[in-house]
Amino acid sequence: MQTVATPALTNSRRVPSDGILGANVAQTAEQQKLADKEKKADEAVASVSTEDVFASLQKEANVLRDVRPRSHKFIGIGGHEGTSKSGIVFDAYAKDPQRAEQDQLWVLDYDSGSMMLHDAHYGEDRSVVNWDPWVFQVGERTANDYPATHKRTLDIINYAIHIAEKQLDPEYDGERLWGLLVSGVDLWDQVCINNMRITDLGLAKDGIDAADNRGSGKGERVGHQWDWAMRKTRFHQLTAVCRRLVKLGVSVFWETHLRKTNYSYGDSEKNAKWRPDWEKASNNYIPTILICERNDEHDEDGNVVRSEYVVTFEKCKTNAELQGQRRTTFITKAGEKPEWRGLPELYDGSL
Repeated sequence: MQTVATPALTNSRRVPSDGILGANVAQTAEQQKLADKEKKADEAVASVSTEDVFASLQKEANVLRDVRPRSHKFIGIGGHEGTSKSGIVFDAYAKDPQRAEQDQLWVLDYDSGSMMLHDAHYGEDRSVVNWDPWVFQVGERTANDYPATHKRTLDIINYAIHIAEKQLDPEYDGERLWGLLVSGVDLWDQVCINNMRITDLGLAKDGIDAADNRGSGKGERVGHQWDWAMRKTRFHQLTAVCRRLVKLGVSVFWETHLRKTNYSYGDSEKNAKWRPDWEKASNNYIPTILICERNDEHDEDGNVVRSEYVVTFEKCKTNAELQGQRRTTFITKAGEKPEWRGLPELYDGSL
């Protein structure tokens, strides 16, 4: 009987020869070496980069330690109309013993009150620069151009920062910025609200449409509470650049009117109080808040015979002794010359 050899069953996967296996191992080892080399190179770059950052920060720390600004005043002033809000700022600028010849006071004048005050009492002082932030629309629909006004405001403040940065140079010999007064912060808030309606939410095509709080005659209102974060962010763009000015040694003053609000005192009307008319978070950002008021005395016929103008230090983070203190800034009496006192704490180093 003839025997037929049956071929042995083999695995379908071929086992590589020793030569091929050795080549693969060598290739893998070479790849690992290359990967290790790249990793070390990356670590070296990262180390150098970190050292550069730290060196830069050390230089900045040296400057911050050695160069101290002349001012750290950021002061909010609230009060009804005609309570000497702007007056105490102009007086502080005029009487500051550290004021240099090249110094200037800039006024961002939303309500035109500061310009009139300057012309009436400080007209000869040409170092006061009154900026008109408003931009008007051209055409049949006469109204403020709120988007353009918002941009112009930030352009002016950024220019102030440009000057403040230059004047830190010991060799700088040009005009210097002593302080910035924003007169009518409540109107700046309206600029931001109308920009939210016009630009951010598209509820209005211009200032007239935005004024009815509906937008383009469609009966639309701001749809969601969180939409108001846009107005808040726009408002505090001014806060951010003003804080930058303070860090550069420029005194900043915000002047605003009062409005009756209960946003911090519960929901009942009896708890409502007169508060500065600005975005409510501003109270957290401003280290010193002054409230101006006028107290009148009347005769038997109801005529005002004496007025006393008073400032209260409602908040003062830089001098706890002034917290809650009241100062008389101005006294008028019927038939007598007015007695102006001002607020010396704004220029005598108390703050």
